[in-house]
Amino acid sequence: MNGLDDVPDQIYRLIFFGVIFYFALLLYGQATGDTLALLASEFVFGVIAVGVGTVLFFQPDTDDSRTLLGAAACLIVGGALQFAYLFTRIPSLDAASSLVVFVGIGLYIYEVWYSA
Repeated sequence: MNGLDDVPDQIYRLIFFGVIFYFALLLYGQATGDTLALLASEFVFGVIAVGVGTVLFFQPDTDDSRTLLGAAACLIVGGALQFAYLFTRIPSLDAASSLVVFVGIGLYIYEVWYSA
């Protein structure tokens, strides 16, 4: 997992601020009922998932990189499902997106936790 140390700090900051922006939009949209803010939060969710998945995908290969590759694939697919939901508004796509992203985060946590 030393490859994650090679990711520039700007990428980490961008992901961090993206997550903060997502939750700010989500909370604002929920509190005010602003549908545009809720749509924007759903879009930002997809962008974050694809972005983090892409960062994980381009990490150098290690002996145990299958879990990291699985996490990357889940995050990228989850983000793509989120975009599909935004265009179609099919509720099952929204649920699938959340589930696949959750699995991707779980795989990433597993990789970080047990590779040390």
